[in-house]
Amino acid sequence: MQKWETHLHTIRGSGCGKVSARKIAKIYSKADYKGIIYTNHFNLACFENEYPCKKNNWVKRYVNEFKRLKSFCAVYGIKVLMGLELSLNGQEKRFRRPQYSEILLYGISPEQVLEYGLSLINQSQKSLFELAEKKGWIIVQSHPFRGNVVPLDFSLLHGLEVFNGNPRHDNHNEKAEEMAERFKLIKTSGSDFHQKNDIGCGMYFHDEVRIDTESDFAQALRSHKGELIKR
Repeated sequence: MQKWETHLHTIRGSGCGKVSARKIAKIYSKADYKGIIYTNHFNLACFENEYPCKKNNWVKRYVNEFKRLKSFCAVYGIKVLMGLELSLNGQEKRFRRPQYSEILLYGISPEQVLEYGLSLINQSQKSLFELAEKKGWIIVQSHPFRGNVVPLDFSLLHGLEVFNGNPRHDNHNEKAEEMAERFKLIKTSGSDFHQKNDIGCGMYFHDEVRIDTESDFAQALRSHKGELIKR
């Protein structure tokens, strides 16, 4: 079995992240993970407040941090694939607006992130879903029933994160799994890694399921080939 992390933040990509890409590689190697989906925050509040560069370099910086993590993890034989934890414009968490929604976007390549850039944020859920359908991406709402999180339109999602392992939040994972079953959505699990001790969740895939690219991972999810790893 191959163990994959589906939800992870680094210190250089998300202000809430506390661990460097270099240390993450060591931590995940010791825990015998075979792959990581990089899912730093991708929203206007994050870019405005945490990226010390001009607006036209925000997306490039996001991709460069992905490359750093991939390089460090390659030393240990861990695969790293691109992903996003994206908030559409107006749905990002802000100091004066605590309610928010976030989407885990899987299957998108680094080249596509650079190609579409901030336009991924500046659209409706419907148009993002239609683009994902066209490109073969998977959009999953992360921790949909966590406090202050606004559930999105489930008919315009491919899946729900039914187990979020972040220990500092009450994620109501049972309700998320119930809704995924009711609406026949893909189920995912992830550690929502921010700090060293957050590791432990994700998904198992049988060794015969080949996952080398972002498209491979999206297809594995779409085919329901993964098993949830819960705490």
